[in-house]
Amino acid sequence: MGRRRDHKPGGKKFTADGFDNFTGRLGMGQDNLLAASGYSPGRYATRSRIELDDMYRSSWVVGRMIDVVAEDMISGGVEIRSQMDPGDKEGLLRQMRRTGVQARLTDAIKWAGLYGGAIAVILIDGEDLSTPLDVSAVAKGAFRGLYVLDRHQVTPLDEGITELGPMLGYPVGYRVHAEALRGQTIHHSRAIRFVGVELPDEARRSEQYWGGSMVDRAYDRILALDSATHGAANMLYRSFLRVIGVDRLREILATGGKAEAALLKMFTMVRQMQSNEGITLLDKNDTFTTHGWTFAGIYDALQAFSEQISGATGIPLVRLLGQSSKGFSTGESDLRTYYDTISTKQEDDLHAPMEALFAILSQSIWGKPLPDGFDFVFRSLYRPTEMERSQIATADAQAVSALYAGGVITRAHALSELRDSSRTSGRFEGITDQDIEEAKKEDSVPPLPEGRLPEELAGGWPGAGQ
Repeated sequence: MGRRRDHKPGGKKFTADGFDNFTGRLGMGQDNLLAASGYSPGRYATRSRIELDDMYRSSWVVGRMIDVVAEDMISGGVEIRSQMDPGDKEGLLRQMRRTGVQARLTDAIKWAGLYGGAIAVILIDGEDLSTPLDVSAVAKGAFRGLYVLDRHQVTPLDEGITELGPMLGYPVGYRVHAEALRGQTIHHSRAIRFVGVELPDEARRSEQYWGGSMVDRAYDRILALDSATHGAANMLYRSFLRVIGVDRLREILATGGKAEAALLKMFTMVRQMQSNEGITLLDKNDTFTTHGWTFAGIYDALQAFSEQISGATGIPLVRLLGQSSKGFSTGESDLRTYYDTISTKQEDDLHAPMEALFAILSQSIWGKPLPDGFDFVFRSLYRPTEMERSQIATADAQAVSALYAGGVITRAHALSELRDSSRTSGRFEGITDQDIEEAKKEDSVPPLPEGRLPEELAGGWPGAGQ
């Protein structure tokens, strides 16, 4: 039965309910090492840009944990699912590549993960960045891409958003300190906002409505891994020690002069002559011994630290460190779980910004809004094997062929479906827009009555018309 304790060693006061053993000093209510442990406000790396810069540049583990998530969120791309012409779909994706949208979004997610927050400014030629964005007013050819600013390059305005919605209470804009846009104010509708680790409301307010750095949660584990790695490397220099016991060494060093010089000369000769096949000359009263060190258990310790970093970041070892799984596990299940996590982050953090960018691209390319029902999905990060791709292509071809033969879809629709499936299977990529247009013309020709030939054939046969 738990009981209240008003005083703990170290000045801590709390109520301890749960397991307790007074005789064995076990439990969180007793005077033991475990009960003396706790968590307290520390020196958060999020607030030290210089240290984060140094860690990102010099620690490959920090670099990987920041880069991997950002690259995986963008690298798969998107698949447009809408009643649009296939050429228009490709035009949207092509213009997105030309304006470097994917690369800039990757940068924004990276710096948000490293520093705790970043914005990608939507650049529209001829428009004031401090005014609200009106997508319908974007002129043709006006979209110029994105410009990324991390949280230390901008200052959120004191005024908050008052309109009801998901951004209620967040800053209405940002004042820029970066060189390119120095002194300008960015309206929140023109800034795609990303944060690293979401924080509770009070903590978020203390960080000027930004999040925390991904490094914070793994900071002590990163230090442990780097310290253990460098310690193991230094041990290599001491893995084989040779010790020589010199008769009357203290007397020689105390006397100095010729005796000490002779001692130094002797060891110089030993270093010169000793090799794998050399000899060591010593006085008969001197001794020579070697000491070797064992490294058993060091790899296990390093592995444990690596696994803790993997757990803190949610990135499996095979993706974080390029390290293959051990035992019977292939690591595939870990990757699939990780890809599911990335898929969730894409829907939460990327879907709305990408939808807004597609709307801007449509106005910039054609001067018109996207069609009703426009939608897209993020492609799966899982890459099928060559055998799986072949099986997918075969299944797709059989399904489309059966639908076409049954009259459910037209020939043009069948070709369009096969070309769309090429993104997964890698087959049928040779189907062009011209092939689909020609198939549409053929589909539009009405069928002839049964038993009647086309006029151009009927008039050309011998005996036709007789």
